[in-house]
Amino acid sequence: MSRPAFLVDGYTEKLIVEELCPGSKVRRIGCNGNTVSIDAIAKLVASQIRLMNTQFHPIFIVIDREDRKEEAHAIAENLEGQIRLHGINETIRVVVCDRMIENWNIADWENLKSSVGNELPFDKPLNTDCCNGKSQLRQHLPNYQETTDGVRLFKSARPSVLVENSPSFRRLHDALYDVNWWWKSKEL
Repeated sequence: MSRPAFLVDGYTEKLIVEELCPGSKVRRIGCNGNTVSIDAIAKLVASQIRLMNTQFHPIFIVIDREDRKEEAHAIAENLEGQIRLHGINETIRVVVCDRMIENWNIADWENLKSSVGNELPFDKPLNTDCCNGKSQLRQHLPNYQETTDGVRLFKSARPSVLVENSPSFRRLHDALYDVNWWWKSKEL
């Protein structure tokens, strides 16, 4: 049986994983933003994985693409490679939110509409993975708070819709194939 651990960018991601994957080890990486190099992230991740002393399997690393030029899947491959260069041999699965975790919330547009009372000033973005999700949410929810509203919206979203509308979320969903994540199979 797997005993997963998650290393994530920020507080919102940490709160989401703690609620949706109870009992998992969840830690913040300790650096984020588009100015942080992939190698710097890899060094911190490798250090945290070594501190786990092989107690967890698999280990998920979830970061935001932010404004980086490379595509999300290329960043994930680069980060995994850099982590391996730091001597990590454990089973790791790297997922990059394209552009930020808020993009996954807007990928279930109907859920967002019901959360704001069906009054959205414009249509769903054509590509929810490539826009500024936080900006989109703040346009619809002027008092949007990442650690409360962001977590609530994520928990109420339909994973099957997110998989359909967000390639970066699909990579997370697929990576969780052997993890007991109650929300993953939720359908509305």
